[in-house]
Amino acid sequence: MNDDKAETIALFRYGLIAPLVLEILPRGELTRRAQEVASRLYDIPHSTRRQVSVDTLLEWTLRYRRNGLTALTPQPRQDRGQTRAVAPETAALIERLKRENPHRTGAALLRELAPTQTGTLSASTLYRFLRARGLTQRQLLLDQATAHKKYEAEFANQTWQSDMLFGPWVQRAGGGKMQVFLQATLDDASRLIPHAEFYPNQGLDSFLDCLRQAIAARGLPTRLYMDNAKIYRSPQLARIAASSGILIIHTPPYQPEGRGKIERFFRSVREQFLNSLDPKALLSLEQLNERLWHWLDTVYHRHEHSALRTTPLVRWQRDIERVRQLPPATDMRRLFFHRVDRLVRRDSTFLLRNRFFEAPPQLAGKRIEVRFDPLDLAHVEIYCDGKPEGAARLVDAVVNGRTYQ
Repeated sequence: MNDDKAETIALFRYGLIAPLVLEILPRGELTRRAQEVASRLYDIPHSTRRQVSVDTLLEWTLRYRRNGLTALTPQPRQDRGQTRAVAPETAALIERLKRENPHRTGAALLRELAPTQTGTLSASTLYRFLRARGLTQRQLLLDQATAHKKYEAEFANQTWQSDMLFGPWVQRAGGGKMQVFLQATLDDASRLIPHAEFYPNQGLDSFLDCLRQAIAARGLPTRLYMDNAKIYRSPQLARIAASSGILIIHTPPYQPEGRGKIERFFRSVREQFLNSLDPKALLSLEQLNERLWHWLDTVYHRHEHSALRTTPLVRWQRDIERVRQLPPATDMRRLFFHRVDRLVRRDSTFLLRNRFFEAPPQLAGKRIEVRFDPLDLAHVEIYCDGKPEGAARLVDAVVNGRTYQ
């Protein structure tokens, strides 16, 4: 199994067991939480299965506590080559039919499956399959009913919400104007904003920079709740979460009400902050952010919230002793480094963010992993076969040319 596939599976497994390893739990509570996780359905990477058993979750929990993330990489199957009861194509079809109509009976499923079967699928095999995948009528209807339950975190930093808002136009540094985008995190229990900032783009780099500053300012969240946008499902975010002990939760499709608190904050930004700006005075990005942070510190955080009956700042400070921090020795900047694979050319250079960098000569022709801060390419680290190989140097064609004179 290649490294990318193994890491994808390991990160998925961590996402499942994160509620089990983020704190020390009594055996009974650990089992209860494992049962909750096992009762749900998942898109399991490189697998047609949709559920994970309690025993498997507890085993992964033990392995993670002993050896960290690497212990969650998949082990070779002991039953490789053996025939399974339900073929993957049939399993996918059964699931699609049952989810389309949870009231569809087993007999109806068998009739609809008959034309596609090369062998005979027994009723008992089908019913065992439905129970194992959580596809019974009762389970499917229960999942639909519980998806809309109102939720509020009990303690500060227990859950953060994160989202992006299309912002105003600002002065471009080189002349003209450009639209900017507000990335924000919100603490569910207190409505405090760990960090918010306008950025020149709405990509992954901006979101991760916002998250990094939020953690630096207010500590680690236990859960990070976001929608299903591509940037929120990036392997980079999954790696950061697994390394720092954060559980990533995505809003179920077509259920934006799960992010209601941060949507309410964005409404306050539009009505109270953006509407207070002079539309005739075009600010720079730096000026806009300075005014935003001043508004957050002096107005938003210090005014009583109707649902809290206190201010967001006072509510957050009430739980300050519960707030988790990264270990003192943690290099925050390196934790958020992006990781990409590159092939070193024969001249010992590689391309990164449309700029050429120089690698050590012995790496020419080899595939390397490059780790870097996307907002600051002054320091780019090189790894080969998992081992550090020093820092890359930005290619200076003028200096290189002098060596041949």
